[in-house]
Amino acid sequence: MTIENYGVFYVAAGKKYVDEACTSAQSLKKINPYLKISIACNQQPKTPDLFDNIIVIDESVTCRNEGLLFKTKYLYTLSPYEKTLFVDTDTYFIGDIKSGFAILDYFDVSMTLDPPDTYYPVSSDGEKIYCKPVNTGVIFYRKNEANDRLFQEWLKIYSEKLSQNSQLRQSDQTSCTEALMSSESRFYPLSSEWNTRFCFINTLQEPVKILHAYSSNIEKIAEGVNLEPNKLRAWVPHLRRCIVFRPYTWRHRLGKIRDTVVKWLPSS
Repeated sequence: MTIENYGVFYVAAGKKYVDEACTSAQSLKKINPYLKISIACNQQPKTPDLFDNIIVIDESVTCRNEGLLFKTKYLYTLSPYEKTLFVDTDTYFIGDIKSGFAILDYFDVSMTLDPPDTYYPVSSDGEKIYCKPVNTGVIFYRKNEANDRLFQEWLKIYSEKLSQNSQLRQSDQTSCTEALMSSESRFYPLSSEWNTRFCFINTLQEPVKILHAYSSNIEKIAEGVNLEPNKLRAWVPHLRRCIVFRPYTWRHRLGKIRDTVVKWLPSS
């Protein structure tokens, strides 16, 4: 396999997810039309022209856990890039992502945390570790020996869990976090703008680049999260809008005036 410098990589099993990857790739093409995109999948995409590389894997997937294992097996080993942005198929691009690859000049792997995930990692001696798992739906990584070991360990841990319990409820994310705990890979926590899971509350400071979740009205959400893109704000999903932090409101200013007046009034 020829290793290229950088690009975006999808892993998808089944028509639903392969079609989703096409929709996601279309949104990326609108933002970064010259960025390379590849996919590993178990059937041909409906719009193959979206992808520079299509790697077809003869492997069937019949349930959620098999799909997560499929992803974990191939997201690192089959990427044709030296620097990769791996994304889940339910992502939607609304901002330029090219700058993100510069993170990999200084770090080996980068993901956001996943606060809603309550399946905490466990140490090698069985102790529950109270750190939130990483979200494995958006990952920047580079190919090197440290990451070779990290991704192999992630797959090993998750495969062993599934062999013990095929109905495992926790996702691959806990296993990834457990692999990171003993890894030599340099990890950088991505900010929410790179992986805005808009079904949950998000704190944002800069323009959102990647939306991550399902919605039939994704363009409206894209408009809402970036209405005031360079202000500190909180995306509130049930309101479908951001609440912007405004420290100097009229009440604050009136309070300052009042304090000044009181200071100069003669004491009784």
